[in-house]
Amino acid sequence: MLVIRDIENIKNKWKDCILTIGNFDGVHLGHKFLLNFITKQKILYNKPVVLLLFEPQPLELLRPDASPPRLTKLREKIRHLSLWNIDTIICLRFNKHFSLLHPNQFISDILVEKLKVKILIIGNDFRFGKNRMGNVSLLREKGKIYNFHVIVPNTYCKNNKKISSTAIRNALSKNNFSLAQSLLGYPFSISGKVIHGRKKGRKIGFPTANISLSQYISPVTGVFAVKIPKLLTKYIYGIANIGIKPSFSNQLQQLEVHLFDITIDLYTQNIEVILCKKIRDEKTFSSIEELKKQISKDILIVRNYFAIHYKT
Repeated sequence: MLVIRDIENIKNKWKDCILTIGNFDGVHLGHKFLLNFITKQKILYNKPVVLLLFEPQPLELLRPDASPPRLTKLREKIRHLSLWNIDTIICLRFNKHFSLLHPNQFISDILVEKLKVKILIIGNDFRFGKNRMGNVSLLREKGKIYNFHVIVPNTYCKNNKKISSTAIRNALSKNNFSLAQSLLGYPFSISGKVIHGRKKGRKIGFPTANISLSQYISPVTGVFAVKIPKLLTKYIYGIANIGIKPSFSNQLQQLEVHLFDITIDLYTQNIEVILCKKIRDEKTFSSIEELKKQISKDILIVRNYFAIHYKT
């Protein structure tokens, strides 16, 4: 699978393609239903599959105050998508100029001229172009002119409800991680590289691994029971804090994990932190001693949740 950041780099062998467009945030079961459908079309028509993403996601640029947190970083999104039979992912830079592109121009310049799309597979609620004026009807109309076919697969539902990134965020906000997992098709997690922090946790007796979130904003904050995959089905268990650590006057959101009963050097490693249960919200403490007492209580709760006991 090829990942490119500029549509000008698209290779001739990927033209006359099967194309799909979307955010694919979370790459959940609804997305996987669509990807499975696309894989079947690839076999049927013997054409390369191209998936078009926008970076940043349109709402993040146009209405950042109304843009919800992502379920997955771009890197993790691509990792999930790489499991499917996709030939190329194009991460098209979305900017003000592009947002003003008329739907007709998007079709003629991008879909037809650049990609020479033959089959376009999209959801029935797909909107595009300036002021989101473009829709499925326009695409079908232009498809007759430019000789490409538009396919709108049935929407995948679970318990008669459409699966969406919004539904998953709602489940996470209600601490319903089992529901989120059933909609995603995998446990919700946050991944990143372990970096050097300010060593605050070590100084108070609870050393932590600091995971870089970069520009990613987590859809959940607070204190969580977590596990980190290790050696196939085995896990390392621990407790994590996601937030700004108000007791230490931080400004940027951070993810810190305190691991149980293990000493391991994780610096510079990329790790996946699976969130299992929320223990409490983040809060400010009046003293370090008060903070230490609360952390000890939190750790006991998490150990009981995982049925892990203190070593004797």
